[in-house]
Amino acid sequence: MTRTVDNAGIGALYGSFEIELSGGDPVLSISDVGKAVSLSDNNTIDLGSDGGRLLGRLEAVAGSLATVQIGGVVRLDTASGETAPGLGHGVVVDGAGAVYQAPALAADDPAGGNVARGFALSIDSSAGTADILL
Repeated sequence: MTRTVDNAGIGALYGSFEIELSGGDPVLSISDVGKAVSLSDNNTIDLGSDGGRLLGRLEAVAGSLATVQIGGVVRLDTASGETAPGLGHGVVVDGAGAVYQAPALAADDPAGGNVARGFALSIDSSAGTADILL
């Protein structure tokens, strides 16, 4: 018997969030489902900024409300032009809905400089995706 390993969704934990507004309109829509998101304010999300902390994967959008997978294993796009996550490494967002490997901590900043989140379980370079344990 052959079995395919599929990590996506294992141990999923979801949260509800407001979507950041711009000119009164939500900055995220249904077309953004599946993208990496960050916190922008209290219980509010957007795509974050390059090098920012990953909150999770956008799962659903209804007006200015969103459901985000904040725990378990998520499958996210990896950012082109950036370092793909190595197995076991944490990630940061690129500000456009994808992730890349978080930079290493500087020797003089061992405690607070790294905003990495997660643990890369699997990388599919041909598909441009990574399975991240949050």
